[in-house]
Amino acid sequence: MQRQSIVIRGLGILGIAAALTAAGCSKDDAGTPESAPTVTSAPAATATAAAAAATSSTATSPASAVTPAAHPDGCMVSELRLTLGEVQGAAGSRELPLVFTNVGGRTCVLDGFPGVSYVQGGADGAQVGAAATRTGESHGAVSLAPDGTATATVRAVNVENYPTDTCSPTDVAGLRVYPPNDTGSIFVAYPTRGCSGTGADLNQLSVLAVTG
Repeated sequence: MQRQSIVIRGLGILGIAAALTAAGCSKDDAGTPESAPTVTSAPAATATAAAAAATSSTATSPASAVTPAAHPDGCMVSELRLTLGEVQGAAGSRELPLVFTNVGGRTCVLDGFPGVSYVQGGADGAQVGAAATRTGESHGAVSLAPDGTATATVRAVNVENYPTDTCSPTDVAGLRVYPPNDTGSIFVAYPTRGCSGTGADLNQLSVLAVTG
């Protein structure tokens, strides 16, 4: 009787083990063992393309600087001769007519304001004080046939009008002039004295636009 109990218990243990094994190897309805789901990763090229697309959709190109186009018929420095017209005196200042003459072989155009400043020692001399400020408005393009002329008037304030300690009067040889829309300059002799100091209260030179 005792041996029969041992056998029954052994069979029970084997049955439990068999049940656990069957649970671990469960089958689907078709009788095929279920397998763990397969995880597939996107190909590297696809991931790279997706990242590039995301980047291109958010990136913005910096705004490019816009440079105004020069007049196609603009007068070049090599085509101009600059002379000083008759100087006119005014209360505390002088009016200096800058006369541009077309010495080239074609008709060219001057449009706008020249750049003007005092310089020491001639054409390549150091600038003295601030450049001339612009006064008034442009009169539009001035067409110059060969030997034709155009004028821009400069107003030069007498340095005695400014305090010596802020003006710092300095001898100058003349004016360095940049024709409108040109980066080349022309020198015109005009020995005088200018302020080497700068500041909001030292507006020693001002210039009008070119007229015919």
